[in-house]
Order: sequence, then structure tokens, then C-alpha cells
Amino acid sequence: MFKMTEHLQKRVDSYVNILADDIGRIQQLLAQVNELANADDPKKVHLLAQQLTTATLDTEWVVVPRQYSQADWYMLALDRLLSFAKVSAYDILTPADREELTLVFPELDVPATFQFEVNQDQNGGAYFKELGTDKRLFYWSLTRKQIFFNAEAITDLLVENFRKKTTVARIRPLVTLLTDFGRYMAATFGYQVDYNILETTDDFLYPLRQKEMPAGILDRLFVLSADSDYFLQAIPNGAGLVLENNVEVRVFYVNDATATDAQRWHFQVIDGKDSVSWLDVLLDYDFIGAWYLVERQYIEVESAPLVFDQDLQEATAHEEAAAKKDTVQPEVLSPQPLTTSEES
Repeated sequence: MFKMTEHLQKRVDSYVNILADDIGRIQQLLAQVNELANADDPKKVHLLAQQLTTATLDTEWVVVPRQYSQADWYMLALDRLLSFAKVSAYDILTPADREELTLVFPELDVPATFQFEVNQDQNGGAYFKELGTDKRLFYWSLTRKQIFFNAEAITDLLVENFRKKTTVARIRPLVTLLTDFGRYMAATFGYQVDYNILETTDDFLYPLRQKEMPAGILDRLFVLSADSDYFLQAIPNGAGLVLENNVEVRVFYVNDATATDAQRWHFQVIDGKDSVSWLDVLLDYDFIGAWYLVERQYIEVESAPLVFDQDLQEATAHEEAAAKKDTVQPEVLSPQPLTTSEES
């Protein structure tokens, strides 16, 4: 049998093995991508998303010049999971010259494009952000099954920015996507979801970050409401409004020695159907939105402070309050249902 020289044989064998190994890795990736794109089992899609968002295509010689980034795997996973959740009022754009995924809302008539930004610290996960403003709307960890919404960024983008330029109806698909995505992930995979400003449960008391309590916070809301068809009414330790469709908005405090001025303030939205959030109120009622945009320099709906770099001193205060729960017993008051001027 005629053979190559021993040195050349080893060289060729090594060459073949390295190429075969590289091609094998590429084929494995292609199989995962194909399954992610076509699987009809949500749990399989979630598992594949976990694998793809934490993997890298480490080939030695074979170069794949156009690849999806880790951020794009998050977007692919989001698209698949939203399809299972039956959310469809969005589109994914793909430029012709590169593999890069951008989410847009066709009905939204203000400039807005969304991508994921991979978190580079040891916690992993990724942020869903609007590119033009760099606002991070939520954090998503596939590994720890967590979604944390960012109340401050959502308010900045949707209330302070978009609402001044377009109608609520055109903004609503974005709100629906965020809310329905969180609910689907919680129901299907047992996710821990911090909805904060998106929460719609009637008995939910929105936790607030209190930098200080300015005098006249309710007086200023009263002045703004006086120019509307709604009237601010007194309730225990606060005030409230009855809006359209019997939606009640309450602003009140409970006594808490660990809070600023010993008062822990809350917002509450009640509609009897668990379907209206504080964000809905801000978008639907301009005078409340205007009031909140001014007052949130002192008091605003809280997001996870360690995730979104909010005031860490407030987080410390909450931890201290939890440590003292056996000795500090705040007085919790339940505001009574409001009555309209017609009923009184």
C-alpha cells in the first residue's frame, strides 16, 4: 500500500480532524437554531434559548462571518415565546448586510426601535432597551427565571416621551407586549416577575421610592384635578379620585417609623376587574400624568434597585425595615371606597 510520509500523514489527519470538529460544532448550532425556530413546545424553546444565550461558536479554522449575537438569541427567544402568548402587534426587522434583530411596533408613529443588551456582570441576563433613548424597559434572566420591569424607564419613554407625541391607542401595543410577556412567563415557567408600574391587581399597593415628602403633594393634585371632570376626595391618610368606568385611584400612607417622615406612601388603582395599572392611569389621564412627572423627583414607583441602579440607600432602608419587623408594627389602614359627587 502506498502511503504518504509519516509527517505529512499526521499533518493531513490533523487538518481533517480540526475541520471536521469545526463543522460538527457549526452543525450542532444549526440544529439548535432550527429547533428554536420551529419547536412547538414552549419549554423546549426556553431550554434552547438558555443554551444559545450562554454559548459561543468556538471554531478553530472554519470562520462563520455572519452570526447572530447573544443579544439576538434573546430576541429570537422573545419572538417565539410571544407567539405562544398570542402577542402579535410588533415586527422584527433584519438588515440585509448583517444578522441583527430589531423589534418595532408598526402602529407606533414615533421613532422607536428595541434590542436586547447583554448584561456583562456575573448575574448574566439581558436588558430590553429602546435604542434612541437607551432606556432599559426590563431585565430578563433565562437561567434564574426572572423578569424585572423598570418603572422609571417605562415612565420616561411612554409617558414623558411618547404620550406627548402620539395617542394612547398607538402606545398600547407596547404596554400589552410587556404585560402579557410577564404574565405568560410567570404562568408557564414559574417566573419571578416584578411588574411594579404594570401591576393591575386591585389590592396591590405600589411601593414607592421616597427621597423626601414635599409639602403640598396632594394639594397640587387637587389643583390639577379641578380643571378636569374629576374631584379629589379625602380618604384616611390621603386622597383619591373616581375616574371613568369606576376606576379608583388612591394616594395614601401607612405609618412606618423606617420611612421618610415616618410615612410610607402608596398608590393604589382599583377597577373591580384587576385590569388597570398605574401606568394605564398615567397614560389615560393627562392631568395625573403631568402631576406624577413633577412629583416623581420626590416620590415614584420603585423598581428593583440593584438591577436598575436606583437609589441604593432606599434599598438599605427596606432591608432595615424588614430586620425590624418584629419590633416595628406599622398601622395599616384600608381606605374606604370613594363616592362620587352624584352619590353624596
